Amino acid sequence: MRRAIGAGAAAAVIAGTLIACTPQPSGPPVAVLFPGSADDAWGASAAVLEQELAADGHAVEVRFAGDDIPGQLGQLREALAGEPAAVVIAPVDATAIAAVLTPDLVGEAAIIAYDDLVLDSGEVDYYATFDHRGAGRMRGEAFVAALGLDELAGAGAGSGSGAESAVAVELLAGSGDDRVAQEEFEGALEVLQPYLDSGVLAVPSGRIGFEQAAVLRASPTTAAKRVTELLDDGVALAGVLAPTDEMARAVGEVVSGAGLVVARPGGGAEWTASPVPSAPSTDGPSPVPGEPPPPDETAQPDAGDAGAADAGDMSPTIVVTGGGATLDGARAVAAGTLTATVYEDPRELARTVASMVREVVDGSEPTVTRGATTDNGMREVPTRLLEPMLIATREDASALLG
Repeated sequence: MRRAIGAGAAAAVIAGTLIACTPQPSGPPVAVLFPGSADDAWGASAAVLEQELAADGHAVEVRFAGDDIPGQLGQLREALAGEPAAVVIAPVDATAIAAVLTPDLVGEAAIIAYDDLVLDSGEVDYYATFDHRGAGRMRGEAFVAALGLDELAGAGAGSGSGAESAVAVELLAGSGDDRVAQEEFEGALEVLQPYLDSGVLAVPSGRIGFEQAAVLRASPTTAAKRVTELLDDGVALAGVLAPTDEMARAVGEVVSGAGLVVARPGGGAEWTASPVPSAPSTDGPSPVPGEPPPPDETAQPDAGDAGAADAGDMSPTIVVTGGGATLDGARAVAAGTLTATVYEDPRELARTVASMVREVVDGSEPTVTRGATTDNGMREVPTRLLEPMLIATREDASALLG
């Protein structure tokens, strides 16, 4: 999957538990074909999907192909030869699968594309994924709020006052060959474009379009290198829009090394008094060796610092946003090392696809998002879109992490 969705150990625990509690198969077989392996992120997702399907009485065949395109094509041929009721497939390569998805091989099997759409095939019946364009819009909105762009626009920033008054940011996108990455970036740009047009926001690198902003294979190292080059050139970056938590983490390390502080969750509205080192007071107990001094209860937030850095830390702040299907981003928001992220719960996607298989087997049309279809090059595929979740405050993160 483009985004890691959980530890392999979690998948092993889930799978071990299922052995003792799932009924003997009584329904038609279902094949699940994923990239990756049973020990990685895909394995964790497959474990949830297998649990749901096995509980419905299906004989579930789960196979992983790693990054092996021919290997997955062979798996698909073998799965179809078993005449399954449904095949749930996340393609290693979105276009290669079409060579096997021919009417004579598919037969009566329902083909459900999982998270990534199978392209150029008329045999794809349904597609289940998250509303990636909506996720991009959420990320853009969190970016705007944390940077205070509406307040700046209201104060006349960017209106004929010269480029030097614009807020400088860098925009990062996922891999250029990833349709989902393009949807997310375009969603974010829908939100940011008015601020770019008015001059409130500027991208000094000139990487505004998807092709320019795209990072090959969504490499965190490449993302960090771009930001490093801008900082080395003396660009006063106020924000970095990253599409994944992995990129955001790498960027966070770079900006921290440059003396910047990542803006706290919630934009400038949140502030927490931090310990302020000082000489021992004669009016109270001395600090205990090895423990941090108590918070300075009399400290006040710096009204001129919209980035919400700790009071007493006058380092310039920078907004950094992420996204994905791991809980690492939520943990980073809770820790104050990431301004905001957008979470896409992989367990919800697995359960949703299991329910779609259930409806297919029952002879009914699976529930899809009203009016939602996705063009795969051969047909408009009925699509189920799941809502992502914005994590932009510590309260958001705490509610998710439990």
